[in-house]
Amino acid sequence: MRLDKNKIDEVVFRILREDGLELINQLKGKSHISEFDLATKLKKDIKIVRRMLYFLYNKNLVSFIRKKDKQKGWYIYYWTLELNSIKHEFIKQKKETLERLKATLKKEEGAVFYVCSDNCVRLDMDESLEYDFHCPECGNLLEQDDSQEKIQRLHKRIKSLGEEIKVIEEQEAKKRQKIAQKAKKEREEEEARLAEELAQKEAEKLAEKERKKQAAKEKAEAKKRRAKEAAAKKKAIAERKKAAAAKKKIAEKKKKEAAKKKAAAKKKKEAAIKKKASKKKKATNKKASEKKKSTSKKKATTKKKVASNKKKEKKSVQKKLTSLTTKKKK
Repeated sequence: MRLDKNKIDEVVFRILREDGLELINQLKGKSHISEFDLATKLKKDIKIVRRMLYFLYNKNLVSFIRKKDKQKGWYIYYWTLELNSIKHEFIKQKKETLERLKATLKKEEGAVFYVCSDNCVRLDMDESLEYDFHCPECGNLLEQDDSQEKIQRLHKRIKSLGEEIKVIEEQEAKKRQKIAQKAKKEREEEEARLAEELAQKEAEKLAEKERKKQAAKEKAEAKKRRAKEAAAKKKAIAERKKAAAAKKKIAEKKKKEAAKKKAAAKKKKEAAIKKKASKKKKATNKKASEKKKSTSKKKATTKKKVASNKKKEKKSVQKKLTSLTTKKKK
């Protein structure tokens, strides 16, 4: 069913009458319209606009969001027309009208009505009996009304409305069928995709299991290989330690021998040094003795020489004195 302007207006008119049509015209084709903007455009008080919007909201024909005004601090509501809800309300109103017409037809066919000649009232049998078949307004005698024409109009209206509802329901059923087929197709595609994903996951799972198995096997082999290598390494370390111990023993033996040789060489060297020192001391003592003797000899020679020189000087002085004495005597 195509929802045109007339159908929208028909739905809203039954709820809000004329005032609602202006409101709906402002909401059509737009979304999130401020209630203050609507009040300004409709030139109505904000409370009246809100009351109309709440009537429509109670029928699920509009929806809203609210935002807080940062400057004023209160909430402002923004409204949107819900076309799908209007479509459902249109069908609902048609069905309600059809039910009312059927009830009226049943009443018309199952009862006798009386009317005033001046068309003041129309009463059923019970009501006519209550007023003694006289009009409660003008007092005229009531006459039996011929309901056939009204019944025919009702039949025609019920048939027309029933056909209209049937067409709408068929259209909606086709639409629902298309949606269901589309949903079914999408579901089947989704199921196929999920099945493919599941199969892929199963394959991946098997591959992962195989990979883990292979990894475990490789790990076990690697562990075995490492254990073998560790044993070989341990053996090699033990052999190296043994060789190192033997080498150390030999080295210690050589060291001891070298120490003995070194000690003997040191002892020999010390003896040689001692001997050399003894010889040197003797030589030094000898040299010192010789030097002492030479010094003593030199001193003695010098002493003699000095004594001789003194003697000569004394003689010279005596000679001079003698010569002077002689000269004086002359």
